[in-house]
Amino acid sequence: MEKNVIFDFDGVIINSHEVQVKALQQSYRLICGEGEPPFQEFFRNSGDSLQRIFAKLDLPLSMIPIYQQVSRENIASIQIYPGMRELLQEIRNYGIPCALCTGKDRSRTLEILKHHRLGEYFDFIVCSDDVHHPKPHRESIDLILTHLQLAGQDSVMIGDGINDIVCARNAGIQSIAVSWGDVSKEELRLQQPTLLVETVEELRDAIFNGGCLPERIPVKNSVLRNV
Repeated sequence: MEKNVIFDFDGVIINSHEVQVKALQQSYRLICGEGEPPFQEFFRNSGDSLQRIFAKLDLPLSMIPIYQQVSRENIASIQIYPGMRELLQEIRNYGIPCALCTGKDRSRTLEILKHHRLGEYFDFIVCSDDVHHPKPHRESIDLILTHLQLAGQDSVMIGDGINDIVCARNAGIQSIAVSWGDVSKEELRLQQPTLLVETVEELRDAIFNGGCLPERIPVKNSVLRNV
């Protein structure tokens, strides 16, 4: 039986930290005036929808359109973490089902995927506005598993945030926490992921050699389902 690999987006595949900081800072100043927004708490809640994060942090929801616009204007500044494109290509070559599970809204997610030519690597994409209950609720993972017709024991969630690990646990699947995102290793360890990795090479080894996925023969010209 095949394993399903589910990736978070920000902090795992793409480095959008500076863009998010800029968007949060500019939207805060335009709506709230002087002072600094709660950056640390904002990133600790990554994976949830913007609406829920802003509500939790008691930030005006009127900031959100500005935040999204600034993010769009700076899409070219988003970087792909070194080695991640190659890993995604290898997963594709092996014919392993691969999904994206992000707290971003679908519109911005698709814009980023198109701009950075990443969309071809994913069989299925679930964004925060595709579900009633975003991460850490299990609904996003349940939707992916239903679409890919796979059982929970055949899946692993890869994320950099607390909500990613909690979401995986709520859905009853394995989790791999990566340490190059916006949450410290200490905070990630407290969530008790199945595994914590510090480099993309360690992540690759965990996927292909660490018991998360069965061995298989590469499929060089695999065709992915349309998103």
